[in-house]
Amino acid sequence: MANALVSLESLHKSYGATPVLRGVDLSIEAGTFTAVLGPSGSGKTTLLRLLAGFERADQGRIELGGRVVDDTRRVVPPEKRRIGYVPQDGSLFPHLTVRANIGFGLPRAQRRGGRVDELLALTDLGTMADRYPHQLSGGQQQRVAIARALAIEPKVLLLDEPLSALDARVRAQLRVEIRNLQQRLQITTLFVTHDQSEALSMADRVGVMQAGRLEQLDTPENVYRRPATAFAAEFVGAMNRLPGRMGDSGDVQ
Repeated sequence: MANALVSLESLHKSYGATPVLRGVDLSIEAGTFTAVLGPSGSGKTTLLRLLAGFERADQGRIELGGRVVDDTRRVVPPEKRRIGYVPQDGSLFPHLTVRANIGFGLPRAQRRGGRVDELLALTDLGTMADRYPHQLSGGQQQRVAIARALAIEPKVLLLDEPLSALDARVRAQLRVEIRNLQQRLQITTLFVTHDQSEALSMADRVGVMQAGRLEQLDTPENVYRRPATAFAAEFVGAMNRLPGRMGDSGDVQ
């Protein structure tokens, strides 16, 4: 992809004798929202951890903005990749206020500056700046986690199933908020989930993963209407599979 900000080439990763990623190729265009959809154990979180730099690839190549950050011979550490990462549980510091959590990754001189105030306003947390995580709802905690990830002005935002622990009403609301925030900031975003409705409703492109392989990467409509593999058809939407055979004339019987 000519305008790819993120490029993963033939990415492999195993834990011991267990392969987790088996040759994943993925390109993400700058300013777009890509969702990776798949069941538990398909390799989605490992994909994010390699991109963030928390794990090293066994084989393959990762580029960010044309810069190689991991090709198994050399690796750029996480703090030098300018990537914002939001884990599933948010992982807020319980002893820090909302303001302090958001500013944690900033240089000390900037932690009380305008950047934190800007993010408080952007995520509608201005009235909660002095509260602690235990005084917030689950949805509010995830907003803080997203604001903290955005504080460093990352090139790429990674979201690891950030809505999975929330109830249905809050989840639906945050879907809209996250998508609106991404479009407003034009930040390149990779979102992993096992929930097809999240992926299909939020993303510009959807990848379907199974057993460490990327089975399809396409627009939400094409993934739903024109699945590339039997697994993609079964996992996304409802499907009726009928046995048949191809005749000599090319007709299906």
